[in-house]
Amino acid sequence: MVEMTALTLNRPTAEADAIERAAWYKAKADLHTYLAEQGGSDAARETALALSAHQRSLELLGQQN
Repeated sequence: MVEMTALTLNRPTAEADAIERAAWYKAKADLHTYLAEQGGSDAARETALALSAHQRSLELLGQQN
């Protein structure tokens, strides 16, 4: 719950650069990965969310090149 609150409170603004946004998406991916690993009926959805957030993080970092 603490991690979810931190993600919400630290969501990057429109003025944030790509590195800041990529770090936020990485943290989001890590949270969803953790939740997926807990199992349960939402595990597949959490895995999908983790993959999506991870991909977005990589895309943002790719914009730095």
